[in-house]
Amino acid sequence: MDRGGTRVDGLALAAAVFLSGAVLLGVEIAASRVLAPTFGSSLYVWGALIGVVLTGLAIGYWLGGTLADRWPTPYLFVGAIALGAGLVIAIPLVDQWVLEQVVAWDPGPRLDPLVAAIALFGPMSVVLASVSPIAVKLAARDIDRLGRTAGRLFAISTAGSIAGTFATSFWLVPEYGTDQVLAVGALVLLVAASVVALLERLWVPGAALVAAAGVAVFAVGALAPDTTGNVLAGSAARNWSPLYRERDVRTPRKLDPAEVGLGGEGFTVREARDTRYHRLLVVEDGASRYLRFDSSFQSGMYLKRPFATRFSYSDYLQLGLAYNPSAKKILVIGLGGAAVQKRLWRDFRDVQVTTVELDPAVVDVAYRWFHLPHDARLPVVVDDGRRFLQRTDERFDVIMVDAFYSDGVPFHMTTLEFAQLMRDRLTPGGVVATNVIGALTGGSSEITRALWKTYAAVFRTVELHPVYEGPGDRYAGDIRNIILVGTERAAPTPARLAESWEETRAARAPTAPDLRAAATGRWERDVVTGDVPLLTDGYAPTDALLIG
Repeated sequence: MDRGGTRVDGLALAAAVFLSGAVLLGVEIAASRVLAPTFGSSLYVWGALIGVVLTGLAIGYWLGGTLADRWPTPYLFVGAIALGAGLVIAIPLVDQWVLEQVVAWDPGPRLDPLVAAIALFGPMSVVLASVSPIAVKLAARDIDRLGRTAGRLFAISTAGSIAGTFATSFWLVPEYGTDQVLAVGALVLLVAASVVALLERLWVPGAALVAAAGVAVFAVGALAPDTTGNVLAGSAARNWSPLYRERDVRTPRKLDPAEVGLGGEGFTVREARDTRYHRLLVVEDGASRYLRFDSSFQSGMYLKRPFATRFSYSDYLQLGLAYNPSAKKILVIGLGGAAVQKRLWRDFRDVQVTTVELDPAVVDVAYRWFHLPHDARLPVVVDDGRRFLQRTDERFDVIMVDAFYSDGVPFHMTTLEFAQLMRDRLTPGGVVATNVIGALTGGSSEITRALWKTYAAVFRTVELHPVYEGPGDRYAGDIRNIILVGTERAAPTPARLAESWEETRAARAPTAPDLRAAATGRWERDVVTGDVPLLTDGYAPTDALLIG
């Protein structure tokens, strides 16, 4: 039985459906990068994005089917794709303003990312979801084959979504800036719409879409990330808002190690809980206690000597005080097992160490299991480090950054904008000391060199202090902890730096760690940066740089 509608070229229609599905899921992946500089990458953010896109799919399927029954013409199909392209390209134009309005309103840690996701990605999701049911109406030849036609086109759309997910996650985001990825998505949609329009002899809409595609090509180039040292407009200056304030405290219970994935590893599990960021575990062997996020060990403590250094890198962060010997006001971003904070508190009786920790569960664990003292000189703020720095008027002599997820570093704490923010919160002569995990040379050094390049665009002096674990541990291509130091001070020679630290120890902190080897082991060779990007809020492919 004839359906009575206008039929569209089958191959072009299927290709357009495939590309619409690809762009929809590609934008969802890229959306996490749009929201992260403002709301982070928490469970709330991903829940908001997934929920908004699924809601958009449901509404779009219904709306598309309704409109297709009423106006089953190629104009509707082409118009839906073109409108979707317009909504996609509008995202980088309005995202900063939308995020600013949501932050100013601040409806709460759960609603903040949800409201932003609805405003930025909801309309696009609805419109692109409507493409498939419109295509079904146009492709159906008779009622007996309607089910097969619908199944085939929705399968094609889903295949496109799969391709868009992989392409965006594995290639587009690591290689291009977020705004440029969105512009590419709009360009793909405009090309698809223009091809269908021209094949259907819709000459005026087709010509307009070809012209719009040309503008999109220009937009792709204009929104390309600048990796040379300049900051581009667009999404490079977004704000950062608090993720939550409530506690997440649970009563610990004795657990079987196999229950939490530690079977056969020789650990006793003291506590396990799921936080909004990771699976958190406190485990022990016979001599030490460790804090673990998912499969990654974050911090450690000797059971019988809770203030002694368990991992050398935590002492190396104190090099910030070697570069600024008079420092008394210190900010540490990231708490973990409080190894850095405890040692500073014990060794330097004249310093105040403020800690900013994102996850309240980590704060609870540090007090409960890792002997973090309750003391006025050790205030702990539950907030994001970047948001804290934006809101505070305080200035610090040293800022230490030791913030990691279970398997990576928050990209918004690696960028030029974040380095500039830290510089603005330092006292004159202040120092930033950042823990980096990477190599000094070779394929695993890209993240180190990109961070060096980014900090060098902000600070007069940038130095690298690799953490060597023994006399034979000197190969520059090995992955290790590296302390990156940035300051406006002129860099002392390594020998003078070691002398300065010894003078500081003698005058202020006799029990402070011996950092002479850390000072004299400073990397004195040139850092090659021509092949690594300047990291910005709009382009920071940290995941790709970490794997080399």
